[in-house]
Amino acid sequence: MRNSNAARMTKYLGVRMLLGCTLLFWPACGRTALLPRCSIEVTPATLDFGPVAVGGLATMSITVADRGRDACNISSVGLDPSSDASFSLGPQASASLVVNPGESATVAVTFAPTSASVPLQRGGTLVLQTSDSLHPRVEVPLAGTIRTNCTIMVTPLAVDFGQVSISSTAAGSVLVTNTGSGPCDIADIAIGPGSDPQFTLGPGEASGFTLSPGEQQSIVLAFNATDLAAPHHRTGNLVLDSTDAKQATVTIPLSADIDIGCVLSITPASLDFGNVILNTSASRAVTLVNQGTETCQVSGVGFGQSTDPGFTLDPGQSLVFTIAPGANRSISVNFGAFDSAPPHVRTGTLVLQTGNPRAPNASIPLTATVATACTEASQWIYTVDSDGTFSRFDPTTLTFTDIAMLNCPSSPNQAPFSMAVDQNAVAWVVYADQRNNRNDPASLFKVDTGTGQCQATSFQVDPNGPFALGFGMGFVFNPATNVDALYIAGGDGVSDSYSELATVSFPSLAVTPIGMITAGNAELTGTGDGSLWGFVPDRYAPDNESELVRLDPASGTTLETYSYSTLSGGSSWAVKFWGGSFWIFLDGALYEVPRATPQIILTRIADTGHKIVGAGVSTCAPLF
Repeated sequence: MRNSNAARMTKYLGVRMLLGCTLLFWPACGRTALLPRCSIEVTPATLDFGPVAVGGLATMSITVADRGRDACNISSVGLDPSSDASFSLGPQASASLVVNPGESATVAVTFAPTSASVPLQRGGTLVLQTSDSLHPRVEVPLAGTIRTNCTIMVTPLAVDFGQVSISSTAAGSVLVTNTGSGPCDIADIAIGPGSDPQFTLGPGEASGFTLSPGEQQSIVLAFNATDLAAPHHRTGNLVLDSTDAKQATVTIPLSADIDIGCVLSITPASLDFGNVILNTSASRAVTLVNQGTETCQVSGVGFGQSTDPGFTLDPGQSLVFTIAPGANRSISVNFGAFDSAPPHVRTGTLVLQTGNPRAPNASIPLTATVATACTEASQWIYTVDSDGTFSRFDPTTLTFTDIAMLNCPSSPNQAPFSMAVDQNAVAWVVYADQRNNRNDPASLFKVDTGTGQCQATSFQVDPNGPFALGFGMGFVFNPATNVDALYIAGGDGVSDSYSELATVSFPSLAVTPIGMITAGNAELTGTGDGSLWGFVPDRYAPDNESELVRLDPASGTTLETYSYSTLSGGSSWAVKFWGGSFWIFLDGALYEVPRATPQIILTRIADTGHKIVGAGVSTCAPLF
């Protein structure tokens, strides 16, 4: 029984192996692989008829072969609807056909252009619907070119409109001539992409036309000068297509120069004299620059109605003058603070006639504050070193004058940490424990800037608060009230990525918290026009890069940020604003950062000989 079953199994497996060899694996039996049922092969893969004259006829064919084992049914032979009308099936072509295995058939296609128009290159697609499961749709690209006797000549080869006055229009043209023996079709006439938008085709200009042999036609162009902005030289292109095979696309360069006339720019847009000490005067200037193409005739320089009489013009300057293109001229304005009566904020307007007919009049707002509390001594920057050396610094000469060695009644572990100076030239100096010990919180001392005499105050801080380990400080002037406010900023001694902002009231010296400074552990400085700024060395900044930041006095929010990768350090540092610039004392060096261009750092003194930890300047210091 076992032998019989074995025999049947052997016979069964033999049949399976035979069937497998027969149907699937012919190479194992010494025969070729089984062919697919229908396998279409089309040659060539594309048909390019080349150039064919109008009225001519060209015929090309494809060969359709069946490389499979069963007949292939071509159910549909035709042209894709998107094909150009010049293409058609040959007169003997069948709409369907059958190709037997190993056999082939041909399909003819003709290209017979009846007329010449743009574009000369034409295309189409021959489509076969087949029973080949791998290629049910076979597409053969068709291409042909219409040969014409069109030859065009375009003159000039470039159009320059020359100088075009602003708010005016200049005309130009190109002439297209058919010098060939057959008609020429000119189409798609347009101003090319990327051209200045002030270039246009003339009013009513057609987008195309046809020229008989020997005929010519102009294309009218226009340049409408409406844009005052630089550059004043503008460019573009006129483009057109034609049935001239050698010039299927023609590009004509266009150019024009806008004559904008007199265009006067005025900087600054407003003049703020800041705090001007009572019974003194200050001078400021506006600069006029002619950014136009014609000379500006400036006249009528004076003051608008309701201008405070403290504003005057420099008597030595001419009030009627010309400014050539690219040149500049300054107008000097003075303010004399000889009236102490309120309001202390004085305003006015400088007016002039520009010579520009499109903007004939200009006005520049004027502002000044009579600083009745300011003294001569409050004009300087004062500094204190880590060892207590108290000095006066003159930014105009870059010199230090030592005044005294501070002997404030502080604890033995405390040393100068920061400083601010009020309008009365009184210095307020912070002493802090160098061990960062909260058991010995920071103290505030009142210092005479003339003698360096030191006086203790009732100032107290919470030993557990953000100001116990020391704080930066600076006065900010409020022009509306003619009053200073002392701002302080201190960290918690753990994170240097932020600090707390607060004010100190006088005479109580009470601390009123405002908000958080996320720019880092900042030293503060104020300005005479109400701005609050802070400087953070890289070691105390969140991004490890020194920063100058403008802060919102009401919240501590950062309003502007300027980073300086070249400034590094922070063992001793301070910052103050004077004469239009920020003066940064950092590890013995002195840097100047102009407020108008805060991205620029100017090294003033590489080694001052002072290890400055605090600097103070009152808001009476000059703004410019």
